[in-house]
Amino acid sequence: LNCTQLSGAMAISTRRATQRTLRTCWAIAAVLAGRAWMTMKPDVRKALPSSVPQCSRRNFALVFPVLATASAASAEPDVVMPSGTLRALSGLATAVLKPIYQIEAPLQAGSYDQTAVRQRIQREVTGSPVVIYSYSLSPFCSQAKEFLDSLGAKYTEIILGPEWLPGLLDDEGAAVRAVLGKMTGQTSMPHIFIGGQSVGGLFSGTPGLVPLQEDGELLEKLKAAGAL
Repeated sequence: LNCTQLSGAMAISTRRATQRTLRTCWAIAAVLAGRAWMTMKPDVRKALPSSVPQCSRRNFALVFPVLATASAASAEPDVVMPSGTLRALSGLATAVLKPIYQIEAPLQAGSYDQTAVRQRIQREVTGSPVVIYSYSLSPFCSQAKEFLDSLGAKYTEIILGPEWLPGLLDDEGAAVRAVLGKMTGQTSMPHIFIGGQSVGGLFSGTPGLVPLQEDGELLEKLKAAGAL
């Protein structure tokens, strides 16, 4: 190779390496910006310029520090947000399994004293600021508890069994699950009550823990119930 060819080859190699580095940086920045946006409180999002979500690559480097700074100022410290993958699975499971649960839960519970079980649930949900009915093997239940722990919320966990499958849920747990379904329309776990009121599960329900957090309402509910 002569000097001209060598210089050209080095230039091409340097340009490709620079492009790879820039692509990696953009990927990391996009992930961080997405996390900053998702953890940002709604009032802070509204305060940002309307052009921020449509920012181009050229001005992204200027906008990203705004997102990161606003997120750091608005997000609660060390909050463990549940997995996005788990959220996607939750949506699929809700659509497919909810109609099945509605039929299966009372059949699995069989014969029981509905009045006594309902009274038990009322005592439990009003006896603690936050009550979580859970399964010990459920990742949704585990992440709901981790989420509340990271917020510093006080709660009482009531484990109905390892899972809803026949053979893993005893008669008492099956009865509580069935009555929860009659009371609220939800037979899946976790089932969370704040201040004696059902808020649903981790990602869905009325409206669920994560939607409450995203709407900026969860901390207010927890404080009003005496959980914080």
